[in-house]
Amino acid sequence: MIRYTVLGSGSSGNSYIIMQEHASLIFDAGFSLSDMKRRASQAAIPFESIQAMFITHMHPDHCRGAGVFSRKTALPVYVHESLVQERRPELESLRISTESLRTFPLGAPVQVGPFAVTAFATSHDSPHSVGYRIAVDGKIFLLLTDTGKVTDEMRELAKQADVLFLEANYERNMLQTGPYPLYLKRRIAGEWGHLSNDDAIGLLHDCKAESDRHRRVYFCHLSKTNNDPSVLAKTCGARLDWDGEITICANNHQYTGEFA
Repeated sequence: MIRYTVLGSGSSGNSYIIMQEHASLIFDAGFSLSDMKRRASQAAIPFESIQAMFITHMHPDHCRGAGVFSRKTALPVYVHESLVQERRPELESLRISTESLRTFPLGAPVQVGPFAVTAFATSHDSPHSVGYRIAVDGKIFLLLTDTGKVTDEMRELAKQADVLFLEANYERNMLQTGPYPLYLKRRIAGEWGHLSNDDAIGLLHDCKAESDRHRRVYFCHLSKTNNDPSVLAKTCGARLDWDGEITICANNHQYTGEFA
């Protein structure tokens, strides 16, 4: 059986766990260690099943708990190799233990237990940010958040995914008329920012299933200021033509699924 959970998604913190039988991986550490343990327990995922952590990028809502995790568990923490080569002071500020730190290149699978994890580049204002394709027991998960644009590579990966954790950060009109200063609005909507509701729906339209398998999408990383689950649900009802299951992840809420 595969069990997975969105421990939380949004500006308050981001973290995901995928478990196959008795082994699991955690992706991002936007919460404290105690909070990650509590959330994992609520999802019926034993924290001791975790074999490694993978970080997408260096913004605090994705990595603030990585150092404590490494020092308390002594488990591997994987980051893009270029962070070690080019952003060492920033990486060292997390205080990930030397013994735990592991690196990966783009495009080469990393095998951890039953999981094959392959990183791909995202377009975000955090250097060397990545998303992940995770293959386990015949299923493919795709973690695609914190990117200002969708590439052809992302579209092809999304076509393969059984479960897609997909960013829908902002609704365009809410962002444009909202309280953020102009520079921040431009940053969010720019190619190094985030995906909008329209961007996310467009990606799903580009990668409609070419088979009869049942697919699931979790809309993640919704802004508390520039989006709302009800707004996204209304837009999906009016515009989305998707052949699978849809879950809209409210900020800081938890969502769990499984494959028997």
